[in-house]
Amino acid sequence: MSIVDRYRNVNDALQEVGETVGFYGAVGILVVVSFFPVVWILITSLKVPSTIAQFPIQYLPDPFTLGNYRRALEQAPFATYLFNSFVIASATALIDVVLGAMAGYTLSRLDFRGKLPLLMFILVSAMLPFIGRLIPLFRLFRSAGLLNTHLGLILPYAAFQLPFAVWIFQAYFKELPASLEEAALMDGLSHLGVLFRIILPVSAPAMATTAIIVFVYAWNEFLFALTFMTQGSMRTITVGIALYQGEYSFPWGTISAATFMSIIPLVLFILFFQRKIVKGLTAGIGK
Repeated sequence: MSIVDRYRNVNDALQEVGETVGFYGAVGILVVVSFFPVVWILITSLKVPSTIAQFPIQYLPDPFTLGNYRRALEQAPFATYLFNSFVIASATALIDVVLGAMAGYTLSRLDFRGKLPLLMFILVSAMLPFIGRLIPLFRLFRSAGLLNTHLGLILPYAAFQLPFAVWIFQAYFKELPASLEEAALMDGLSHLGVLFRIILPVSAPAMATTAIIVFVYAWNEFLFALTFMTQGSMRTITVGIALYQGEYSFPWGTISAATFMSIIPLVLFILFFQRKIVKGLTAGIGK
């Protein structure tokens, strides 16, 4: 091997090492930036009130306390807030997965007049500002008796996120081979039977992605939850945390404790569906 070839090999190896170090360095920075707020909330929740606003900043809780968590659970019905948010977010995700899969399958497999304008209409409807729908929906739900009910938030949340779900499933189903459903149709299954018995079992990535994003949106939404839920027993976790503030003080420790506890169910939900995504990608169509 000539000196030039050796130089090229060394240069290529150094370039590959540099790209690897750069990639993992960028990922590490992104992880630190993403998780720093969560870590800071946890640290603040473990501090006594007198050290939270201390300067210079005290980065570790000293003295360590769990009193903020006790106050967060005692000052408000925190478990009720969690229950309301979980029911509303879960029902919203379920509705959008089912309806989005049905609409996405129709748009990806059936040809009909007006298909492209319909897709454009679905996309444009997702761009409308939510605040512009607040007053009409409030008046409609008040006349229908849906205020201070779970259904009063499930319906608008599902409607707002349905265009996203339709586009996710429509794009995913277009990548599936048509032979899967053709064989099932020849065996006598209907299109609906093909969707639920053949297509959806191999569509775990699309289902998990849709469920995660819709669930997170419904869990974190604040404006409609604040407007439609005026009774304390029907408030969601985002509204409940916002109402922890006192008349003459802002209890950062209590709010941080409540915020951290509200993050845990969300993280567990996402981790659960991430396993489903990996399973769908590895088993998927090949099975």
